[in-house]
Amino acid sequence: MAEIRLESVTGRRKLPKARGLGVLALGALALGACVCPPTARDRFAVGFRSPEQCFGSFQTAVRADDPGLERRCLSARFIAENGLSEIAYRMFWDELTRKEPFLRKGIADAEASAPAEVRGDRARLRLASHGRNLVVDLAREDFCEAWGGDQKLADETAPFRERTGIQPGNDGTRWIFGRMPLAAGVDAERVTELRVGREWKIDGFSLEQDKRKKSEPADGSP
Repeated sequence: MAEIRLESVTGRRKLPKARGLGVLALGALALGACVCPPTARDRFAVGFRSPEQCFGSFQTAVRADDPGLERRCLSARFIAENGLSEIAYRMFWDELTRKEPFLRKGIADAEASAPAEVRGDRARLRLASHGRNLVVDLAREDFCEAWGGDQKLADETAPFRERTGIQPGNDGTRWIFGRMPLAAGVDAERVTELRVGREWKIDGFSLEQDKRKKSEPADGSP
């Protein structure tokens, strides 16, 4: 993974060492940097149920210039390792896109070369964009949330299998359930929604060399 270090020119604040994000700088592409905004359909399709949907959500966020959604597409490990608080991420992304004006175009136009390779809770997605091959690693994260209206009352990252189960009924039916601890000070009557699930999040980026181009002689001879 590449490492990029950026420093803010004001306030003497250092931006995070975003390992992996630096490789998204796809170079000086021979095209305009204009990026079409996402459609309503793109926005409705935002989600993290599959590796492809997660990266598609990241593309939508980039097209919409929405750093908050971009950050939501990243894994907890990636965010913690790189110190990407909400403010730090916004500063980092603004500086990176300023230095690499074609970056958003390269991400927006990336297309999967094949279905994601999924192995347990890890996945790898290979994409191509304007002659560059991008590899995106993803991790599946478990979560539990309790909401009261638009307010999150409880949040937990316990393993999915520990917070869900199957209960057989007397008539041969089966019931799936989810559970999570609720703080003593929270009134149970306030809970309007319980969410227990697994989501795919981006855990790293890298650029893959084109083996065909690498094997070709420099003078173009066969």
